[in-house]
Amino acid sequence: MNNLVIMKNKQAVTSSLQVAETFGKNHRDVLRAITNLQKDVRNFAQMFIETNIPDSYGRDRKAFYMNRDGFTLLAMGFTGNKALEFKLKYIDAFNTMEQSLKQIPRKKLDPVLQAELAITNAKTRKANALFRIAKATKSDSAKQALLAKAAEAITGEMTIPAMQQKEYSAGEVGKKLGISGNMVGRIAKRIGIKAEQPGKNEYGRWSNSKSQYSDKEVPQWLYFDKGLQAVKSELSAV
Repeated sequence: MNNLVIMKNKQAVTSSLQVAETFGKNHRDVLRAITNLQKDVRNFAQMFIETNIPDSYGRDRKAFYMNRDGFTLLAMGFTGNKALEFKLKYIDAFNTMEQSLKQIPRKKLDPVLQAELAITNAKTRKANALFRIAKATKSDSAKQALLAKAAEAITGEMTIPAMQQKEYSAGEVGKKLGISGNMVGRIAKRIGIKAEQPGKNEYGRWSNSKSQYSDKEVPQWLYFDKGLQAVKSELSAV
């Protein structure tokens, strides 16, 4: 496990090939998951760098290097007890490598790099804390909300974890369609796309959300892309 994380361009990184090997996945599936992230994550280029890494025959093959933030975001979609064990070992490997970086005399580090490292470490600590809490909770809706918050800590956006579907609140759907969130809810009720609560279907899922007017949590329907399209189609037909 000592080679999970390497130092590249003064930054602790791992490769998509190493991730695939460690978690027992096909490299093409890991590449696909990273490519899917590229569509939704605004600061993707700060976390993932495309490269070519020679295989055992010396042939170049497409791969990605990723820093701690990139790995954390990608690995959120890996489930199971064994996957959790590998994630924790990766976190320890990043900690060890980044601690080595800190031991380099500060005068040899560029001031901008120092600032970036401080910001990255703060974001990652928050994301890791949320990630550990999510894994310990028994509520699926709370787990998904915590994982989304962990992703937000890294990306600045409420990005759904890797290998999960994009989700939208009624207000977000309304903004995309030029109507109010209340109207979105009325249309969804009329065409019957909401699952029984609690539950989920191909159009979306129920989640617990903090009330705007109190600390009490209230059920909220989150729309998948298919749910958004169903509302859009019904709106066009009116």
